[in-house]
Amino acid sequence: MPVLPSHESKVAIMPCTGIGQVLGTITRQAAYKVCEELRPDQTLLLCLPALVRGVREDIDMIENNKVLLIEGCKDRCAAAALAVQNGSAAVTINLPAVLKEAGVKVKDTNRSQLTKDEETVVDILAQRVAEKVDELIQLK
Repeated sequence: MPVLPSHESKVAIMPCTGIGQVLGTITRQAAYKVCEELRPDQTLLLCLPALVRGVREDIDMIENNKVLLIEGCKDRCAAAALAVQNGSAAVTINLPAVLKEAGVKVKDTNRSQLTKDEETVVDILAQRVAEKVDELIQLK
């Protein structure tokens, strides 16, 4: 991937992975929604495992763009992965805080299928992320 000039930089979004965990599924689905539907021209999707492994494309993304993390739980795996490559987040959105604000309770279980309420949370989280992307783009 070519390095974008600074005036064309985007916001690199990295959700937690939490594979098989409801909270991880919600964060990933929200990130996909932002990158594919809500802000496709302003965002890039970071791959947490690729970043940890040192894939150059993902390292370039964190070096040349502001990074927005979407954390699914208190373990903060996305921040830890970013730190492996000496990156830092411009913004971190914590799913538990979004759930609390929305008044939605999600039981974090080992499953990847979302309920109707959890799909609604994906939309709420995606909208929150899109708003933060807009703020970060204006700061550039």
